[in-house]
Amino acid sequence: MAVDDVVAAMPLPPRGEVRRSILQALSAPSARVSADDRIRELSLTFVGDAEMAALNEGYRHKAAPTNCLSFPQDALPVLFRRDLLGDIVIAPAVVGREAAAQGKSLRDHYRHLLIHSTLHLLGYDHELAADAQEMEALETRLLAEMGVADPYLNQMHE
Repeated sequence: MAVDDVVAAMPLPPRGEVRRSILQALSAPSARVSADDRIRELSLTFVGDAEMAALNEGYRHKAAPTNCLSFPQDALPVLFRRDLLGDIVIAPAVVGREAAAQGKSLRDHYRHLLIHSTLHLLGYDHELAADAQEMEALETRLLAEMGVADPYLNQMHE
């Protein structure tokens, strides 16, 4: 877990909470990662709005900061390490604004975004309506198991 200096003073989830949320997501079935695979590492970085906006522009062609981005590790030849899942980048200021606007606790919103981002690393996406429905249902179930309310209840979809 890395924290850029620009966000070091912002409220961030404790490491234990981060770990629990990511492990919860890793319990999901995945075509990309079998139960026999040993996932031991992913990177998580908290960045400021400017860096997140640059990443979002560079990778998604959207000129604004977003709450989180996921970058799955490409498949590697057997010769290389196979225990790297990918990278997650989160913008705490965006997360805080969203939690306040949506009337959610910051803790629960972080849990949701950590699960959401990890599911992207496992191969889930929400580009098509059917895929979005599957991913949202899985997120809702995983969060409910952690005692977190449905994050999509009463929320408009983009």
